[in-house]
Amino acid sequence: MARKVPQPDGSVPQKPSLLQTLGAMIGGILAVKLATYVITTLWRLTTREDPPQMDQEVAAVKKAIWLALIGAATGAARQTVRDFIKPTTAGVA
Repeated sequence: MARKVPQPDGSVPQKPSLLQTLGAMIGGILAVKLATYVITTLWRLTTREDPPQMDQEVAAVKKAIWLALIGAATGAARQTVRDFIKPTTAGVA
């Protein structure tokens, strides 16, 4: 049996329940959808045009900026919701 290593704050990690795991999954999906909507709306308000599509003829820099922006926003939203709903089971990653 593996020994539970205390968290950095001194607490003993708890195994997440099935409900927490499911909630984290559903919450993460909703967070990504919301973040995508918000970032897309802000892009349209700022640039006055739709976000670039992968098969669309636009500058590579514009595509790179869009991909970096949407990737960072959706990843951060998903991870934030997951950490809020599902407790961590190990120390700092």
